[in-house]
Formats: sequence, structure tokens, C-alpha cells
Amino acid sequence: MTLTQILKMLVACILVITFILVTASAYRQHRTMSSLAELTDATSSIVTQLAVDELAHVDETGNKYSYVIDPDRLENLTFKREVGGENFEFQISLGYQGSENRTFGPAPPENRTNCSLVVACSLWLNDRFQLAKFGVIAWYA
Repeated sequence: MTLTQILKMLVACILVITFILVTASAYRQHRTMSSLAELTDATSSIVTQLAVDELAHVDETGNKYSYVIDPDRLENLTFKREVGGENFEFQISLGYQGSENRTFGPAPPENRTNCSLVVACSLWLNDRFQLAKFGVIAWYA
């Protein structure tokens, strides 16, 4: 074998190894981004489900008010959800004028990626509506 043939084989090996490493790195990056997108979608789904259905204020006539949070409905709430076949846990925060944010549910673990989403809403408190913000922090269970 000549020196030129050896160099060509060496360059070919380096190119193949580089291609494999770049492909593996891109795959890991793609998985990370897909996981983050899934977590963001799940958090949005949880916020919507809670604000539109589970925590929504229902008046005496049975009318449900979306994005009007009834804090009394928090008592029986479970802080785990299955969304898209994956299990998630979450924490809720409620804040309104003249009060500090109150949190409900478990604290997010420090060693897991989480996603937070805060939406404007109303709070049904003392038989009247108050402007508020409703937040959810979600993570994989």
C-alpha cells in the first residue's frame, strides 16, 4: 500500500467517524427539543382544562364561567395528569390584587425540567369577581 492510499483511507475513516458523531449529537438535540415541546403542550393543556372546566366557577343556575377560578374547587383537585400518554405533575399559583401569590400542590423537583405558564383570569372570591393571574408549573412525573 502506498502512502497516498493510506492517507485516503485515514481521511475516509475520519469523515465516517465525524458523520456518526454529528448524527448522534443531532439526534440527542432533536430528542431534547421534542421533549420540551411536549412539556409545553402538556402545560398548556393542563392550564386550559383547569381554567375552562375543573376550577371554573359555576353559579346557582348551573352556568359555568371559563377562566373564572373558584378557589373552593381546589380542595378536591389532584395534581397529576395524563396528557398524550405521558404522566405529569403540576403546581398551581393564584395571585390577585392585594394579596401574595398562593401556591397549591407539590413543589417542582429541582432535578427535572419544568414548564410554567401564567394566564390572566378572574377569581370568584367573596361573591364577586377579582382580576387575577393563574399559573401552572408542570413537569414529567
